[in-house]
Amino acid sequence: MPINILVAPTAYKGTISPSEAARAISTGVREVAGNAEVVLAPIADGGDGTIETLHMAVGGTVNSLDVRGPLAKLAHASWLHFGDQAVVELANASGLALLPHDRLEPLSAHTAGTGEVLARCLASGVPRIVVAVGGSASTDGGTGALRALGAKFLDVDRLELQFGGGDLRRLHSCDLTELDKWRGLAHIRVATDVTNPLLGAAGAARVFAPQKGADPQQVEQLEAALERLADVLEATTGRSCRDVPGAGAAGGAAFGLACALGAEIIPGFRWIADLIQLAPKVAAADLVITGEGRLDQQSLSGKVIGELSELCRRHGKPLYVLPALADEFVDWQKLGIASVVPLAKHGKPISARDIQSASARLIQEITA
Repeated sequence: MPINILVAPTAYKGTISPSEAARAISTGVREVAGNAEVVLAPIADGGDGTIETLHMAVGGTVNSLDVRGPLAKLAHASWLHFGDQAVVELANASGLALLPHDRLEPLSAHTAGTGEVLARCLASGVPRIVVAVGGSASTDGGTGALRALGAKFLDVDRLELQFGGGDLRRLHSCDLTELDKWRGLAHIRVATDVTNPLLGAAGAARVFAPQKGADPQQVEQLEAALERLADVLEATTGRSCRDVPGAGAAGGAAFGLACALGAEIIPGFRWIADLIQLAPKVAAADLVITGEGRLDQQSLSGKVIGELSELCRRHGKPLYVLPALADEFVDWQKLGIASVVPLAKHGKPISARDIQSASARLIQEITA
């Protein structure tokens, strides 16, 4: 009987997409076990590569449009339409990967482009829309996206604020009248792989803004700005969303969409796993191989590797991980992972060839 291998990686952030990683692992497996039955099920975490991954799994039509990127430059964004659903990927309209590493703008980056894509989806008449919010470049509480849909965020003189999270400290009122034309057109959900609230020690600014270039002073500015946004927006809508699990995702974009549009925040992994029928694929496999950019304790907290590990444990299947980097001094076997094989050497970026070679070595060890 040939061995049945499920290949289910997520993205190696900024370098290799989930589907590219899946193909590389599969090629490495077949170099050693040519008769293996290999099933590809790349998994997106809501960030870069979500649309590519879902299109590979469920088909549909990828639609493209140019939108405002997280700063001044245009971004070539896309959305996926399949059946009665549409998927918007925040990362390809407002993502961190769209900015040069040395030119991050934590106070002025915004989500306007995501709102432009969402507007296109709403106008198309699709009844169900999911906004996947991983990989954001901004901490604007989703105000850029809402402004693209017609909302206004005003200072004490009723002048519109600048884009980005930094100016929200001056927020006095908001006018959501123009959002009425979109209400009821679709059921909107926000898919995220984090459960952070909007504010506080575990909130959007203090946990995620440093990853987007914010220094300690800017982190506190953004925390104050998001608190001001929450006070004004919740008072205007009558919805209390700041403490909803996941509200802090994508610099608070999940909060803004939930509070102003009534969007539902959902666990991204479970949504994607259901779409690609991951559970039955795990059940049918003899073993599962996955990979990601960095494997650490946070990987096991609601993120792809942690959720996949739990799924494998439930079905009694061994899980092998090929990360670019992995935390040392962690007993991964005790945490339900059969083996971890880090790929990066001497700080060099990894390639698809590195993933291919590592998967070949792994299969040699397993089948020896």
